[in-house]
Amino acid sequence: MQRTVRRAAARVLAASVLWRLVCVVTLVSSTHTQTAFDTSGALLRETIPGAADEAAWNTWAVPFVRWDTVYFVGMAHPQSGYVYEQMLAFQPGIVGVLRWLGSSIHLPWSPTRAVLSTVLLANLLSCLSPVLLYVLTRYQLGSEKLALRAALFSIAAPASGTALSSPTPEPFFSFLALLGLTCLCWDRAPRLARLGAAVCFAGATFFRANGVLWSGFLVWHALWRPWIRRVPRSGVAWVGDTLMAAGCVLLVWLPLALQQAFAYVHLCPGRPWCQDAVPLPYSYIQAAYWDVGLGRYWTLAQVPNFVLAAPVLLMGAWASVAQCA
Repeated sequence: MQRTVRRAAARVLAASVLWRLVCVVTLVSSTHTQTAFDTSGALLRETIPGAADEAAWNTWAVPFVRWDTVYFVGMAHPQSGYVYEQMLAFQPGIVGVLRWLGSSIHLPWSPTRAVLSTVLLANLLSCLSPVLLYVLTRYQLGSEKLALRAALFSIAAPASGTALSSPTPEPFFSFLALLGLTCLCWDRAPRLARLGAAVCFAGATFFRANGVLWSGFLVWHALWRPWIRRVPRSGVAWVGDTLMAAGCVLLVWLPLALQQAFAYVHLCPGRPWCQDAVPLPYSYIQAAYWDVGLGRYWTLAQVPNFVLAAPVLLMGAWASVAQCA
């Protein structure tokens, strides 16, 4: 059985590496053969101190600097950071990685080095994530065929060509989330597994704020899972698991809480959200600058996007129902 697992994992890894190469080559070649829809990447280096003379920027870095990545690279400069309020919509994880990998002991921070080094790391994690998904699915569902199929399909996910190949939070978030879920599969030491998962989920929250939702799995693992498996526990053990689960949940929420505290210290008073009973800049910024809110996306203008997404959603729903049945 172990040989089968290793063989399947190697197959998933090989397919993932091949797809990553295809995505990277396509991004670079299409940037230099087609007119760019978004030219922000080419213009960004003009706004970064000392970056205008980097000849390799347009050739190698620009293909990976699109959309929100423009914010991330600009914020990563040692003299920059969270300059504007709307930037607080982004967790500091990817900014920290770009700043760290763009630095050198003997040379000043370089945006080109930051982007290319982070691209390399992001693609490495994107290659490993499907392997984790295979291991996790095989453990949870007990089906070799379904686990292998799910892992292979995840490699060619629609967003994998750009978001998982570029210096964005997604490759880091997905890898840490899957690693945390895989930790929870370790039955020999459930408390240690729970702690390891909490660290991974906290790391995921460091890259994306919605990482706090993973804390629900910690509560399930500590309180609900033993009840389902009819694991005998004393009252003391139950209280201990409850307290540990609470501590793990706080750990997962810590990166988001620290960023909210950072915003409050540096921006209050003077902003509308500072007067709220619970001053949360994240909710205000998402609504004011990014038009994010309950029901705001559900408009007639978004119908074409719903139609495009319908086949994948329907197949996913059908597969879930069929598996549960």
